[in-house]
Amino acid sequence: MAEVDRVRKETSLVPSQHEHIEGVCSGGTHYTRSQVVAGIRRGENWYTRGPDGSTARIKEMASCPRGGCPATPYITTAPDHTTANNLDNLPRC
Repeated sequence: MAEVDRVRKETSLVPSQHEHIEGVCSGGTHYTRSQVVAGIRRGENWYTRGPDGSTARIKEMASCPRGGCPATPYITTAPDHTTANNLDNLPRC
């Protein structure tokens, strides 16, 4: 199981300027979205850990949720009772 506690974001200009997740960090190691998705497809469990200690499972999405953005594959967290463990809310690495 990989436990993610930070994210790396990048700016995209398509379809309009926005930030999306480029990758995640676990134990000081950076993993791209593609590496995380490849791990999930191999059956690995990837989770976030929020500053409050809460966890959420990371799952694959087809593409960035911003309509028209070509970033693919993409990752998100399964909805739960807190936003502290959402990928977008984790500190940056």
